[in-house]
Amino acid sequence: MTNRRIEAASFSGWRWGVVLLTAVIGCGQETKAPAPEQDPLQALEQRSRQLSPPAGCTEITLGELQNGIQLSPVLYGPQPTYRGEFSNLGDPAFADAAFIRLDVNTTPGLHDLANGGTNLFTCEQCVYGYQDFTGPTKKAFVAESGTLWLAVKVSPQQTAGALANVTLRESVAAAPLSAPYTGTAPVAGGECRWIRFATWDTIRPGGCDPREGSPTANPPGHTCVADDAAASDGTLEKSLGTKQQGDACTYTPAASANQLASTDCAPGYACSGAYTEARQCLATCDFMAANPGCPTGTVCGVYGLCIEQSVMEPIGYLFDPALIGETCTASFAEFCGVEGARGVCVDLTRSGHGTCFPYTRARSECGAGEELGFVSYPLSNGGSDRTYGFCYPDGR
Repeated sequence: MTNRRIEAASFSGWRWGVVLLTAVIGCGQETKAPAPEQDPLQALEQRSRQLSPPAGCTEITLGELQNGIQLSPVLYGPQPTYRGEFSNLGDPAFADAAFIRLDVNTTPGLHDLANGGTNLFTCEQCVYGYQDFTGPTKKAFVAESGTLWLAVKVSPQQTAGALANVTLRESVAAAPLSAPYTGTAPVAGGECRWIRFATWDTIRPGGCDPREGSPTANPPGHTCVADDAAASDGTLEKSLGTKQQGDACTYTPAASANQLASTDCAPGYACSGAYTEARQCLATCDFMAANPGCPTGTVCGVYGLCIEQSVMEPIGYLFDPALIGETCTASFAEFCGVEGARGVCVDLTRSGHGTCFPYTRARSECGAGEELGFVSYPLSNGGSDRTYGFCYPDGR
């Protein structure tokens, strides 16, 4: 049974809808993904060793970063956001938070951090942090320049890469000031921090990408089971049986951190308890695909699992018959449109009837004058999952 709450944040005359739903699914352990190529990494580090901090900048270091599912509680953001700490910048009584936020569509390769303009609203590859994050003298620092090298991308949440020669400027909040994305601007004469070289690796053992077209979506003898609601991050499981849609199944946890869980479902089917107390084999799917490929009579639901709409509705998942761009019957419904063209009904104008806005995973896929909203699912351990995104006219 879901515990549903609808909230909205007001800005620029528009309303941004957020629905909170409870959804829980299990995950297993897996094999280690391949390590990133080392030669470019070493070359980047060697060049960085020859540099000196810009005038007036204090050199800092970056600690280990974690992605959404590696955190406790789990925190999946609307765009992949890796969290950790910088070396202490201010009062040692308070931690200094560090963040890397990437657009879902960020590709492997070199990225110039100057493209963000020291503005957390405009950057697609964002590096930033907060001195004394929970203290009374909290200060923000946002990358003004530098290089971000995305070396390996297993999924948007699972990447490995490096930062080099990154200058971060003290910054303050700037327009736009409302959710879901806010802006920043550098402080004139403000403090400066500098990262010579740092690496990150958020790739989990056995991690995979459930999205259609991914080379790890469903390798032979395995199933990539989604760990996030929008099915853009997953974990491989061994599929050792022949059971298919709706069959009762057995899930065997991994024997160790470097092994995979296994099921008696056929490849392409997860042994899931997401919708029923007893586990059953459910076909995996990508709701963003033109043809999600679900068995007849089922739809591609949350966590990339095919299930009957009649099963989802009684436990709180709302469907509306409106197609993309049409006015909805309800003010909110998390599913409108049809298979292969799904959207969410959100009432931005408080008219009592929502509009069916198309779902998307990447902020970069929103058009001119649009912004990426999200549907937020609270998790049982106090975390949240905000990976279901949709483009809407932001009214600016």
